[in-house]
Amino acid sequence: MHEVVITGIGIVCPVGIGHQVVWSAIEQRASGIRTIQRLVECGFPFTIGGEVPDFDGKQYIQPRKSLKVMCREIQLGITAAELAWADAGLPNSPDAPCQIDPERLGVVLGSNVYRSEIDELGPLYQEATKNGKFVLGTWESAMKKLYPLWMLKYLPNMTACQIGIAKDARGPNNTITLGEVSGLLAIIEAADSISRGHADIMLTGATGSMLSWVDVCWKGGAGMSRNNADPAGATRPFDKRRDGFVMSEGASVFVLESRVHAEQRGANIWGTVLGHGRRCEVVPRGKSLTGSAISQAIQAALSMGGISPQEVGHVSAHGLATPADDAIEAAAIHQTLGEVPVTAPKSFVGNSGPSGGSLQLAFSLLGLQHNTIPPTLNCDQPDCPIQVVTQPQRPTSPVFMTLSHNLTGQAVALLVNGSP
Repeated sequence: MHEVVITGIGIVCPVGIGHQVVWSAIEQRASGIRTIQRLVECGFPFTIGGEVPDFDGKQYIQPRKSLKVMCREIQLGITAAELAWADAGLPNSPDAPCQIDPERLGVVLGSNVYRSEIDELGPLYQEATKNGKFVLGTWESAMKKLYPLWMLKYLPNMTACQIGIAKDARGPNNTITLGEVSGLLAIIEAADSISRGHADIMLTGATGSMLSWVDVCWKGGAGMSRNNADPAGATRPFDKRRDGFVMSEGASVFVLESRVHAEQRGANIWGTVLGHGRRCEVVPRGKSLTGSAISQAIQAALSMGGISPQEVGHVSAHGLATPADDAIEAAAIHQTLGEVPVTAPKSFVGNSGPSGGSLQLAFSLLGLQHNTIPPTLNCDQPDCPIQVVTQPQRPTSPVFMTLSHNLTGQAVALLVNGSP
């Protein structure tokens, strides 16, 4: 089995683009949650969210004509991949002195179901509406007004496909679409591909958004914070005054390599993948999570990595900031890891769905490069039985664990050593 290391990080999130900008925002405790004008104008009950500021896919994606078949989530993911590729020092041309084998290069991305924009679907609904009523029988003919390549723009697997095309990656290629756990599951699959010897390099992570109009309308504000008056203070993981999560968007992509391959080309190493756990609990209709899958995933990751709970320097928690979910996760962390320091990056960037876990991983790796556990914002009155890091704190160990789970019972833990 091959040891797997992390050699590149690309981040596109509500606090900025690129890991230098993101770390600066963390140091300054600058939240990425803001008032979203389009929500204000439509009179929605919540008007806040985490949008990537000043994002323009034209700055990062070539050829530009390919943008016609890329929704915003795809553009965010490809941008993060380009940033990770550059950070890893990988070649950008066939003439570069350092070359890689395309047959040994793969892509695994986490994704959500990309939602069509309202302005693309609006004319279809109007065409199928007669005398103020929607007529199902006319929908087929109305569909002819749709952009011919519409499907390619919104397929969840197209981010990984487009990255594979751009980088001539002919190795393993896959997409995982399982809500909030998608990002960490993708990273685990990519790491396992290298560990088993099926690839030398994998681009992996996730992209996602919960801010498309269809998502906003469909969810209707369920479980979300109503703290419109204080956007930066709205998402409050593990705090007594938490009242819900904040929807956001973002992407984080990593370059994983076998240690042998990375050292042969002289790559900078951010950290080492030590182990992981993937578990699921049954959640009967009308019932809530118990947290058993979270506890089991943590224990599985520790066992695989040969690490004791006392050796874990910190946990990057899912930290959704809803009253019930935070209590369940905190209890699982305390039960399995004791008094470990806990940070919750969603306090900076909100809940971007499938990319949440990959953003958490990126925050912790950035922090350890500065010998710091990133702080949690807005946890002024801790309300859970864990040690929430509210100010920058020196880690006692470079080993950390990143957690993700979703409301349907899946839970994932990724164990990493944030040193070469």
